Amino acid sequence: MTSGYIPPKDEPSPEEILEALREAIFDNPRLTEMPAEEVAEQLVLGGHLQEEPSAVVVADMLSALEAEEGGLEADELSEEGNPT
Repeated sequence: MTSGYIPPKDEPSPEEILEALREAIFDNPRLTEMPAEEVAEQLVLGGHLQEEPSAVVVADMLSALEAEEGGLEADELSEEGNPT
């Protein structure tokens, strides 16, 4: 998934940010409730990234993860309703 965003030279790529978010949220699910600016800072403080990413990209990646998770939950519910 690429958004066409080209990060500054010292900033992590969207793919790196997404992977770091997955790891960080697994470790601390409360991150999904925090503002993107705080999440970006926590990614560095938690050792998931070397450089702080753009809060805008973090917000986009959080939205993508929520959509991904919502799709998985819908699939699980439809499987439960269909006995095989």
